[in-house]
Amino acid sequence: MKTVRFAFVGLGNIAKTHIVALKAMPVIKKLPFQPVLDTLVTRNLSANENQARAMGFAHVTDSLSEALKDRELEVVDICTPNAMHLEAVRHAAAADKILYCEKPLTDTYENSAELVRTAGDRHPHQVALVYRYHPAVMRLKEAVRLGLIGDVLQIKLSYRRSGYLDAKRPVSWRLKDDLSGGGAISDLGVHVLDLIRHVFGEISRVEGTTNVFVKERPVTQGSAEKVHIRVDDWALMNVTLESGVKGTAEVSRIAWGSEAFDVEVFGTEGSLICNLEKDTVPRIKRLDGSAPVIPGPSSLELIPDEKSTMGFAMDAHFGGLNHFLHRIAGEERWIGLAPTLGDCLIAEKWIDRVLKQSGR
Repeated sequence: MKTVRFAFVGLGNIAKTHIVALKAMPVIKKLPFQPVLDTLVTRNLSANENQARAMGFAHVTDSLSEALKDRELEVVDICTPNAMHLEAVRHAAAADKILYCEKPLTDTYENSAELVRTAGDRHPHQVALVYRYHPAVMRLKEAVRLGLIGDVLQIKLSYRRSGYLDAKRPVSWRLKDDLSGGGAISDLGVHVLDLIRHVFGEISRVEGTTNVFVKERPVTQGSAEKVHIRVDDWALMNVTLESGVKGTAEVSRIAWGSEAFDVEVFGTEGSLICNLEKDTVPRIKRLDGSAPVIPGPSSLELIPDEKSTMGFAMDAHFGGLNHFLHRIAGEERWIGLAPTLGDCLIAEKWIDRVLKQSGR
């Protein structure tokens, strides 16, 4: 059995999600490979070392260059704030390692383009645009491919979170434009635009607007000192596909009481509707009154089944990492499914245009 040794860069919430998925993988699936948590690279060495070793990391350091020089590693999994990704990729590429990178690639489109050039295309690098591995999205794509609602006429997507509505919530790296690059449009919009491309085809034009509703926040919890916020809380994009299909894409981090990821597809013979926070299968309604069963594509094998599910978010990350490891092992059963660095760069190109349209 092939072992794949990981170096993780960062130990925030998203890194822990990746770690849980990897540790659960050989429990849930029979695999031709074994993921190994070898090295953790963290800026907070004293605070994180004991927990990292309890997770199973054999080596904990604050230097990626040192880890890559001294350890036999295959993969660098990058889970740091956006603006720190490029430097990690420079080290990993110089050591000829395979990349698994969180989205967005960096804080700016220019830096992301440099990241893609630096990484090169020698290895099956992958980015965590994990909604491609959501069971409803897999079935939605299959339904569209089979023409179950005829020709697609219009699409409407709305990804709504609420955690940043509270003006008392203090500043974090996601609210600093020099670390994040953007707000809701970068954090959530990259998923929405990638989902559109993945299911419906290439995008030819995006026009949009953003807004910052909470313009000041405390420096720390309860602090009277405030800082000005520049990253957006909400964005709306009008999207045109190369096929001529038009749609809207909304993202929000202030939608209190309305949290959802709604996808609506309207075609010449009916509609497909789902909420990716709740649904494993899109609801299909046809003009003739029928509701055909959407076939389950073989890619569903990549995620936990209904008896072993860990929730939509964890399952999607599980699927992405599982597919990534299959690709490293040389298995290419699901051509076109894996989200590449280039796929993420395309989404970021459109996000950059909207930010510039909004005066950023």
